[in-house]
Amino acid sequence: MMNISMIRIIRIALGIFFLFSAYGERSWGIGILGSVLLIQGVLNVGCGFGAKSCGPANGSKYNTDFNPDKSFRRLKL
Repeated sequence: MMNISMIRIIRIALGIFFLFSAYGERSWGIGILGSVLLIQGVLNVGCGFGAKSCGPANGSKYNTDFNPDKSFRRLKL
């Protein structure tokens, strides 16, 4: 069974709407936006084409042990 969600239906509907608007107005920008939304809706992809590309990163490659006393020097005013 296909995984059809509300956001997928909204993307397809907006993509079709923008494509018809772009054709009527003869606007390339609106046509590109409509094409991207339609492709996202049909292929069921989000903001990126990789798996879990829209969510936050689970692991961090940076050191998160921040100590301001070691990182900054005190100013004498």
